[in-house]
Amino acid sequence: MDFACFKPDPSLMCSEETFMKRSELTGSFSDESLAFQKKILERSGYGEKTYVSKSLLEVPMKKSVEEARDEAEMVMFGAIDELLAKTGVNCKDIGILVVNCSVFNPTPSLSAMVVNRYKLRGNILSYNLGGMGCSAGLISIDLAKRLLQVQPNSYALVVSMESMTLNWYGGNNRSMLITNCLFRLGAAAIDPLIKLII
Repeated sequence: MDFACFKPDPSLMCSEETFMKRSELTGSFSDESLAFQKKILERSGYGEKTYVSKSLLEVPMKKSVEEARDEAEMVMFGAIDELLAKTGVNCKDIGILVVNCSVFNPTPSLSAMVVNRYKLRGNILSYNLGGMGCSAGLISIDLAKRLLQVQPNSYALVVSMESMTLNWYGGNNRSMLITNCLFRLGAAAIDPLIKLII
């Protein structure tokens, strides 16, 4: 089993100060909500070198399906490219693909984007899991493991990611503000080397 994590370009780094300035510039938050977000950031344990999507750093923020798709491609393909380079697995040998993202589920699907980009084989077992929250990463690995039991001598690729571009919350409901503070930019690709031979 092997994995790779996507590391964004330094231009997408978002310090606490930058985050708070961008939040204030939206004009969407009350002073109380801004103070609440600042408190969450201070207590979250995040350092000053976390990353957000380009669209959320721009003034004004650009929230569109196109921007969200660009973000998804950047993180998914970045993680997969690194994983394939690391493992040397041929894309045509991947028989199972599972992609999960809780809040961004476009049409065509994220898994279809991966199949098309890497020219994966026509009979690949391709799954796109959405709306399942953070547990979907574990569910995806379990699904790949179970599929490998019925399709031995195959490779499985699991991609776990999230996208905040369209899901940035611009209101004053405290429970909704927490996601703005805790979710960042990233993806992990796990493993054309989950290879199970029965």
